[in-house]
Amino acid sequence: MRRTRLAALTAGLVCAVFFMTSCSTYQNFKEAFFEKEGQAADTIRIGVLEPQTGNDSPMGDLEIQGIELAHNLVPEIAGKKVELIYADTQSNIYAAETAVDALIEKQPAIVLGSYGDAVSLIASQKLGEKQIPAIAVTATNPLITANNSYYFRVSFTDASQGRALAEYVFSALQLKQAAVVKVRDEDTSTEMVSQFSARLEKLTDDEECIVESIELPQDVKTCEKFAERLKASGAQAIFMPVSLSYAEKMFDAADKAGINAVTFIGPKDWHSDDLIKLQQKYPQITIAVAADFTAETADGAEVETVTGSLYEEFLAAYKKAYGKDEAPEAVALGFDAYMLAVQAIEQAGDVSGTKVKDALLMTENFGGASGDISFNESGEPKKAINIDVIQEDRFVSIYTVK
Repeated sequence: MRRTRLAALTAGLVCAVFFMTSCSTYQNFKEAFFEKEGQAADTIRIGVLEPQTGNDSPMGDLEIQGIELAHNLVPEIAGKKVELIYADTQSNIYAAETAVDALIEKQPAIVLGSYGDAVSLIASQKLGEKQIPAIAVTATNPLITANNSYYFRVSFTDASQGRALAEYVFSALQLKQAAVVKVRDEDTSTEMVSQFSARLEKLTDDEECIVESIELPQDVKTCEKFAERLKASGAQAIFMPVSLSYAEKMFDAADKAGINAVTFIGPKDWHSDDLIKLQQKYPQITIAVAADFTAETADGAEVETVTGSLYEEFLAAYKKAYGKDEAPEAVALGFDAYMLAVQAIEQAGDVSGTKVKDALLMTENFGGASGDISFNESGEPKKAINIDVIQEDRFVSIYTVK
């Protein structure tokens, strides 16, 4: 069943986003933009830094979809047209440097993106030097925001995922042991594994709670020998912060080894239609995944009510544009990033980077499509993390970690 949404809040929030706040008169707001060189007096520029070509372009396209859906709903701020200016990172860190420089020259009020941690780290350094605020959509590396007070994000970090998934193992699955599978020399999963292990150890008060730890070679072809180790460990929860391509190899090996009645637990990067196809292929296992965005909820599920007042408006816009009832998480997060940017500029009454940054820092309980969002002093979102499983070929939220 789809959980009840607090749609009644929509009107209030949208009005707050669309119209001027009491902190600035319209005339002062207008004059502030005249002072911004290189920007038309009747236009506010928002940069969109995303991979539009290359291997990462499918994910970049999802973030852009969300940004553009929101832009179609809110194309103006205080009577001024919002212009989206795009820069293609080409899924390449070297091209990304040029793309960021090109955006900076156009003097955007704020930048949204980019997909990919490495690219966002490059952007963070350059935008921070120019005091241009930015909001990462799905990038999770904590250094993106830690090293730049002007960079924010709407998705939770790797560390947060690790802690939340450990709580799911202990509280929801009621298990006191787990196995961990990662890819050797893959730094992106190190923090997630560390936080998962530390949190589970604290919850269980057991230094031996991780009963098996496996590092897959980067060129691994099959995982049969690793599956046998998992089977011998007796672990009923297996945490795997790996890509879906590695996960599929492990699922296949688990199937051949006769491993069943276990839960494979993955990061939010797994949350896609491709994961649903894998669950169909390997029905003997349960796959749980971290999620930014609340899906349908199972009967009796321990899931916090989503109060995002833009949720219904987002879904309606997505269905109208793409003909689908359910949207990928990255689209919802892109939508929220744009709406947060609009609210911050409007509340700042200016396009000054410092003022927009300060307005973002003051964000409390923003009712977005992906849920309520507040920012801490480091630009990290304070938001719930949902855990989803797949039932009847659909994602279903079964547990929430605050």
